[in-house]
Amino acid sequence: MFFKWISKIILLNALFWVSGLYVSNTFAKDSFPLITYECDKAKDILLVTNTLLKDGKEKTFKYSDADGTYSPWDMVTIKNNIITDSSSIKKECQLSSAKYTVTLDPQIFNHDLNGKCGSTISTAITILANDEQILERKAFEFYCTANIKIITGIKIIGKTGEIKIKAVARHKYY
Repeated sequence: MFFKWISKIILLNALFWVSGLYVSNTFAKDSFPLITYECDKAKDILLVTNTLLKDGKEKTFKYSDADGTYSPWDMVTIKNNIITDSSSIKKECQLSSAKYTVTLDPQIFNHDLNGKCGSTISTAITILANDEQILERKAFEFYCTANIKIITGIKIIGKTGEIKIKAVARHKYY
């Protein structure tokens, strides 16, 4: 009886150890941000939005540069649950007031995806008008446990060059 009990403990221990190895080479994306970029010359506006894919849409959505849809997860390289590298996306938009350059970067909360808050990621934006910075790097979301508003949209009105930023409370975003 004692040996049967010990053998079950050893088997369970081995299963937990093997599952731990599997988990350490994967990570859980708890959020699936959808960043959209639109340069509408006819309406003379540039629009960047930040939303979340939910309710199963995250499983089938196809991000596409042609459609102006991006994921910050696609802007990072992950090895052994550690973010090891990142890249940016640059887009240009000629409106009546200026030539705008938008740079999108991943906003990384924790390079270790096993760490506290490591399973989420966001995006940051920088905007230039005629090569002059008009919006320095601004994260859509700050550290993932903070109760700070989340930016859901940035609009540039071409006629005036005005930047409008829309933000919502964290509980309304998630």
